[in-house]
Amino acid sequence: MPAAQNLPDNIDELLAIVQTSNDEQSRKALFATLRTIPSLMLASPTADEQDPLDLLDPADNTLAYAYILVARCYGDRLEVSRMLHYILKFLNSFDPEEARHAPEKLAQVAQALSRIATSVGKSLITVKPLEIAITRFAPSPKHLTNIHQMFIKECLLSKCYKAALPILDNDITEIDVHEMGIHYTDHLLYHYYGGMIYIGLKKFERALDFFKLVISAPANLSSMIQIEAYKKFVLVSLLLHGKIATLPKYTAQAVFRSVKNFCQSYTDFANAFEGLKVKRVRSEFLKCCDAFKKDKNFGLAKQTLDALYRRNIQQLTQTYLTLSLVDIADAVGLEGPDAAKQAEKYVLKMIESKEIFATISHTHQNGMVSFHDNPDKFDAQETIAQLEQQIVNAASVNERVIRTDRMIGCSKEYLSRNQHPSASGVGSGLGTVDDTELLSGFDSLADEGRYFA
Repeated sequence: MPAAQNLPDNIDELLAIVQTSNDEQSRKALFATLRTIPSLMLASPTADEQDPLDLLDPADNTLAYAYILVARCYGDRLEVSRMLHYILKFLNSFDPEEARHAPEKLAQVAQALSRIATSVGKSLITVKPLEIAITRFAPSPKHLTNIHQMFIKECLLSKCYKAALPILDNDITEIDVHEMGIHYTDHLLYHYYGGMIYIGLKKFERALDFFKLVISAPANLSSMIQIEAYKKFVLVSLLLHGKIATLPKYTAQAVFRSVKNFCQSYTDFANAFEGLKVKRVRSEFLKCCDAFKKDKNFGLAKQTLDALYRRNIQQLTQTYLTLSLVDIADAVGLEGPDAAKQAEKYVLKMIESKEIFATISHTHQNGMVSFHDNPDKFDAQETIAQLEQQIVNAASVNERVIRTDRMIGCSKEYLSRNQHPSASGVGSGLGTVDDTELLSGFDSLADEGRYFA
């Protein structure tokens, strides 16, 4: 690192250092220097009143550009349109290798973009630039970065759920804490927001997997993010399976204890739901209504009532070959003069989505439904290809697990903890980390069924 007397006294001297740092050694010295420059100097114009950002190329001078850009974005005088131009220029052309020397600066630029978009009420303008930045910064689609969760949150805010899929549909298997600037909450928030996106797209299986990743993340103390994920996990489980799905055995005991304390309403509702008795479920729903609304899960919870009728209809297919629409309505708990018509709507939707296989005949006065077996023999070429791909994926994951296990087993941290287990820092696991402020910003999207409709 350069000696203190060699540090620049003004922005012009800093620019001169930047433009003459061409070899690896001088660039490393520059990176160290940038960390010491006060924001006031970084945000100032040159002696002849030029904008330093107009004199630098973000592709060649990534970190210098980022430091100056961040200082400007968080200064007193924010020129929105001008800063937006510089931010977009940076995100489209920064050098990923250089950015990895100070990944927190990329995150700060992304945060500045989000802040500007929020101030002008246009979250949509953040979506594509952040996707481009992730694609450029991550060594592979399997890597998690410190801006993944920001991108998914912006997709939620702008209601561009499908725009998140090119990133979300890649399973995260690689985490480099230092080069990607990742914190523990980045993983939690990315998968929590991702689960919400998948709910919005009605991809409930994928949503369930994402919430499971949040809940089962290693923890000495449970996070409020994990607790909020568990609440949604319960409701999505009921939609898919009619009961709470099993969590992995390695889920921290601290999380289970916190769930008992904070999620009792959801557990009570799930217990009632498993019995498939409509009156009891409706009664429990009314009891839990305030909790659902408070947690912004009311719309999702309402969908479970709809799923209850569908699940009851599915059970009828295991007992009967033929039933009238009136009998179906009565059996599943539909009430009122239009109960048979409601039953017909449910049956038609379930036939369309291949939840059941049936035909409806109206030659009978009340309409008759005949249930059939699944005609799919699962021997189609497409099914076989999917199975083969799943086998390849499983083998790939197994190889990565073995490689990671060996790497951890040889690490200094692991060996040190094995020799001194009392120094590992493991807590009692009785408390929670109050990080609810990290979840703020999208509440209005989730309430009263607007988000999940």
